[in-house]
Amino acid sequence: MHNRWKIAILMLTVISLISGCFGKKEVLEPLQPSKIKVLYQDEDAFYRDYGKYFNMKYPQIEVEVIPQVQVLKNLGKMISAEAWEAEVKKLLENSEADVYMLNDTTFKQFATDGRLYGLDEVIRQDGYDIEGYMPGLIDTIKSLGDGKLYGLAPYVRMKALYYNTKLFAENQIDPPTNKMTWQEVFNLAARFSTVKNGGRPVHGFYHTYGNIGELMYDIADTAGLKLIDPTGEKVFFNSDGWKQAMRLATDAVRNNAVYFRPESQLYSSQNDFYDGVAAMTISGPPTSWGYKYQETVDWEIITVPIEPGEESTGVYFDELFAVSANSQNKRAAWEFVKFASGPEMAHARSRTMDGKLPTRTGYLKEFKGKSMEAFYMLKAKEGNNMWGNVSRFEFYRVFNKTLMEELQAVIDNKKSVDEAAAELEFKAQDALVQLREKSKKKPTGSS
Repeated sequence: MHNRWKIAILMLTVISLISGCFGKKEVLEPLQPSKIKVLYQDEDAFYRDYGKYFNMKYPQIEVEVIPQVQVLKNLGKMISAEAWEAEVKKLLENSEADVYMLNDTTFKQFATDGRLYGLDEVIRQDGYDIEGYMPGLIDTIKSLGDGKLYGLAPYVRMKALYYNTKLFAENQIDPPTNKMTWQEVFNLAARFSTVKNGGRPVHGFYHTYGNIGELMYDIADTAGLKLIDPTGEKVFFNSDGWKQAMRLATDAVRNNAVYFRPESQLYSSQNDFYDGVAAMTISGPPTSWGYKYQETVDWEIITVPIEPGEESTGVYFDELFAVSANSQNKRAAWEFVKFASGPEMAHARSRTMDGKLPTRTGYLKEFKGKSMEAFYMLKAKEGNNMWGNVSRFEFYRVFNKTLMEELQAVIDNKKSVDEAAAELEFKAQDALVQLREKSKKKPTGSS
């Protein structure tokens, strides 16, 4: 009797092992010759950016491009950003694409709505390398999908702090270093308040957006502050975090540590940093087409300012590739998604600087002799959505004048930061109510 039980247990063990070896179903079946539909800007752009490389590696996969530019046929050439977004969303929903190209906002919505195919299992099945992406990137994409991975990004937009090495050396000032805080950057910038170059005043920190409000928002963004709650009901100006952002920005202006780019220069190629009269500025990656301006000064880059104790920076996605949950060709669609964000494309993209950064590390170490390592030094975090569900541009329109007046009152020592913060919260709340009322009155279907 005892031996029969031993034999039975042995047989069950063998059957279990056989089932594990031979009965396991693959998440996706092996690749077969197939056709996929990919939504992209237009066909020419697709083959220039990805298609010609993809065809070389996967000649058995035919690609049909669904062009986003066809939206213009519906709207005409003069359109609002809101109308464009609405029409693109409509195109995405009705396209029957196998591969979506999405921005972060639409990606998050599609993931929530169950329109995207989860990639975690097929990544494990294929042994696809996700360790080679910049630190924190995969977790950032997962945060858009409630902790699950629904897509990959071939590149991101992010910034670094540029500094003029000659100005620092000539004035015997130690140059900035990686992972400085905003306060440390402003302290360093203030040391240039009396310096001149060829008779022109030198700006310690050159802010390219043009006003103190934008500087305050940059500081707040670094700290991960929310201005408006996710429901669009409440503002948070009168808080310790926002008071600190206001204090840093107004002190920097009062101490002549920061200079704002004049409105007359906002849309011109003129830039005081590349004219040699600014010690530091913050900008995106250098570009091949813009290098004729960038080579006029000797510059180096370091990381953007960080929040004390947190070595991370926001990254912004223009293109997230995802497989449609309804695709009948998921294997071929997944092959494209992983190829677009894979090593081959990272290598190809690193040869042409277009203002975007490959998400895979090790492929863009330098550009024309300048180290690019600072862009990959901080951990990526999701771009801070400080505006809740409210349009940033609409909020600017009704509130920016008030903001500028209150910040100027602090700079002129006519108000304390506490007084200005209380007033701004009251008036920002009123602006929020105005926008909500306007939205209720807006006719259905208007853009």
